[in-house]
Amino acid sequence: MPYYVEEEARALRQAFEKTVLLWPQVVTRRMFGCPAYVADGRLFAFLVTDGVVITQLRKKEKQTLAQDNQTEPFKAGERTIERWTKVFIDDPAAIGRIMGFVRKSYQTAMERR
Repeated sequence: MPYYVEEEARALRQAFEKTVLLWPQVVTRRMFGCPAYVADGRLFAFLVTDGVVITQLRKKEKQTLAQDNQTEPFKAGERTIERWTKVFIDDPAAIGRIMGFVRKSYQTAMERR
């Protein structure tokens, strides 16, 4: 099963990109067959059909994110990547509730030059 299906997640991608593509040095790539967002060569987020995977959050930020959102570590096949947090998004209009965390991930990626 693919991680990302454009026909099912187009509205989520469009809502997400309205914000992140305005940030300096953000480019898109494909990763795991998903739209991925990179700043200064570092991955900070990517989309899956039912949510967003945020890759550069600190432990406390992950805990705060999980208080009001359904989250889990990202699973790549049988492998679990604990440091990457998947946030389930059931309504693309609700993407704003996590964009502060995506911005923190972006900022961490930019700091790690």
